[in-house]
Amino acid sequence: MRPMFSYFTNQTIKMRFQLWIVVVIVTLAFSIIVPFYYIEKKDHLDEAEDQLKQVITLQSLYIERWNQEKMDAIKRFAISDHAKFHRIGDLKREFQDYSRVNSEFLSITYVEKDGFIRSDADPAISYYVGDRQYFKQALEKKSFISGVIISKDSGKPVITFSAPVLGDHNDFKGAVLGIVTLEMLNSLMKQLSFGETGEVYVLDSDGNIVTASNDTSKSEEFVNVPMKTEIMQRAKTGSTSNDSYIGFRGERVYGQYKWSTGKNWVVVGEITQREVFQKLNQLSVAIIIISLIALILSIGAAVTIASRIERPIRYLLRGTKIIQNGNYDYQIDADEIRMAPIELRQLVNTFNIMSDKLKKNISLLEHSALVDQLTEIHNRRYMMQEGNKQLQACIAAGQMSSVMMFDIDHFKKINDTYGHLVGDRVLQHVASILHRLSGTDTIVARYGGEEFILLALRKNAQESVSLAEDLRRQIMEEPYSDEQVTVRLTASIGIAEYSPTLEFGTMVLEDMVSRADHALYRAKSGGRNRVELDR
Repeated sequence: MRPMFSYFTNQTIKMRFQLWIVVVIVTLAFSIIVPFYYIEKKDHLDEAEDQLKQVITLQSLYIERWNQEKMDAIKRFAISDHAKFHRIGDLKREFQDYSRVNSEFLSITYVEKDGFIRSDADPAISYYVGDRQYFKQALEKKSFISGVIISKDSGKPVITFSAPVLGDHNDFKGAVLGIVTLEMLNSLMKQLSFGETGEVYVLDSDGNIVTASNDTSKSEEFVNVPMKTEIMQRAKTGSTSNDSYIGFRGERVYGQYKWSTGKNWVVVGEITQREVFQKLNQLSVAIIIISLIALILSIGAAVTIASRIERPIRYLLRGTKIIQNGNYDYQIDADEIRMAPIELRQLVNTFNIMSDKLKKNISLLEHSALVDQLTEIHNRRYMMQEGNKQLQACIAAGQMSSVMMFDIDHFKKINDTYGHLVGDRVLQHVASILHRLSGTDTIVARYGGEEFILLALRKNAQESVSLAEDLRRQIMEEPYSDEQVTVRLTASIGIAEYSPTLEFGTMVLEDMVSRADHALYRAKSGGRNRVELDR
């Protein structure tokens, strides 16, 4: 103990100052890096969780719409007069005509009530399918969507859609069977890949893989391959755990899941822990390296320039903390460090320039994140965040609200006829009409393409229908016009009112959007230029 005490007491001022500089800088580096790491770690986890939820929610909507479109087509054949009155020749011609238009259907066939499929070329040739699940469901007068199976004819992964054919007295007459390829579903999955390792899987209720975002080109390898990971157990038990686990490919991942309507399929999104923390780890290493460099430089310059660098450094540290707390336009007074070395004065000037640019860039990013750049109205993200908050406030206050899905009729024809530049101006024109006429209690946003979404707060279904009719008429009465062209417009609108009876775990706004979208589909199917209310 005595020799150590003698060592410190015999040090020069320069040595002591250097020692304390080392202690201070090392302590300061740890006090910044450690809290920074844990705070940023939580932020990265929250960001990854939000990204996964957004991706699987969007994919779930795609899948539900995709399934519904195919099932609706099969049901239309099943309730047709040709099927009901057993006009099989006419029915099969309708199958052929429809299959030529809709390439996703590999085949559409009729199953007799005895469970046989008879050949078109030779009626004596038949195939018994009475033991198949879809036929058993049809016997019980139920529609059915299968998991993914490999077609014996084509060797491709397919999904079967079936619906019973019932007579006028609800008697069983047979079933319509549609076999669908996965090409369109796979292309949708490709669009939802995210990050370097982010993947989206669609599984059936038993956990078998239907398709995967990064492996759609090899989908046959994944058909009926079970995903024996913790995320499937969470989905089956309804767990909301956000802990990491070993994923399908053997890496530790974070994942989220969402069941599709009817719980036939479950959408799973995963991203590796490595990618979630990659930038954070790189930044931490960079901070450590910078801290070590600062330590070495400080030891060499401590005695000679300590008195002159202390003051501007204090200002810089205070400035970074103020910026860290959100005051991005903070500026350091140059007069306060006029006696500092020129390098430090330049550093402070650079800091002031950076803080000014940072404020402008953050303001621009905040504006861009919530506003559609083409139409200058709110975008979908604003609607799903701020709109959802205001909707929840209305629900808590006992006030009704409605969602309107607004679609410009035949917009593709406008682009094809007049060009995309005119098409963009038409979107701006329609957006200005919606914004002008909707009122202060209605949030207007561009949903995507030629589709807009309106959240009518404190308006019930009848009031929303009245507003929608006003908007539809105004669109007709106020065509887009410039010096060269006049484009007459019509619009289809689907409306859904808030429903207090939702499935457990269903988000209110998403439910309203989904129902309004179905109403919009009916409006378009019913001839367009009309308003349909979800029933």
